[in-house]
Amino acid sequence: MLKTRLITALLLVPLVFWGVLGLPNAWFALALGFVVLGAVWELANLCGFGKTWQRLALVVAAMGILVLVYEVRHSTWIMSLVQLLAAGWLINLLLLLSGIIVPRQKNSLRPLFLLTGLVALSGVWVALVRLHDMAGPGPQLMMFFLLLIWVADSGAYFTGRKFGRHKLAPHISPGKTIEGVLGALAGGLLGALVLAGLQWLPIPWWKLVLLCISTVLVSVGGDLWESVLKRERGMKDSGNILPGHGGILDRIDSQIAAGPWFVAGLMSAGVAL
Repeated sequence: MLKTRLITALLLVPLVFWGVLGLPNAWFALALGFVVLGAVWELANLCGFGKTWQRLALVVAAMGILVLVYEVRHSTWIMSLVQLLAAGWLINLLLLLSGIIVPRQKNSLRPLFLLTGLVALSGVWVALVRLHDMAGPGPQLMMFFLLLIWVADSGAYFTGRKFGRHKLAPHISPGKTIEGVLGALAGGLLGALVLAGLQWLPIPWWKLVLLCISTVLVSVGGDLWESVLKRERGMKDSGNILPGHGGILDRIDSQIAAGPWFVAGLMSAGVAL
């Protein structure tokens, strides 16, 4: 499994680097939009809309939403919604860790989960499109954000396997441990120190540390959120398009939560987006 994961990652990483650093913002938005639409396809199935025509209809609807959002992406209220979504992801993390939400397998349609997922996917899409379009180091910051989450995920994976003893949220995801989260946070700290050294942003180093560590922490909520969806649907992965990684949602669940938080954090620190 690890070998397959690594091979898939080695094939995808250069493509992602090229897309983020080489494409103009409009083309980047289009490429990221296709990723989001793939995630919507999987989300529909997780929410009980498993028939092909239902999933296609939802993908088309999501496409329409992205087009509308793109047209107003520079509006002030759009970024206010991104900040609101970021706060929602923090609340999501606290609720999932509290034990209040206990997944139970269901075969019925779940339109509320679907609506929440569409809002989340549209929100992270416009947040990252705005980040990429930022004057100056926008594409570089976008790539840094992805690397931050990748390093944190790797830190959580290897630390959890080596030292994992205490379960983080056994009612949702028995495999995740507190030690794994600490490994992820260590990755976040490393990322913050790198970002501070690059001096792309006129922000004190301690604010960058808070931003990166909190981004990694909130990203855990995205992972747990998808785990709830999969457990209630009785599925191990959201799809099988990425060998060793599962589906698109399995690969981007952390970024879905972390993206709005990272962008909102930059705005709170006075960075113009």
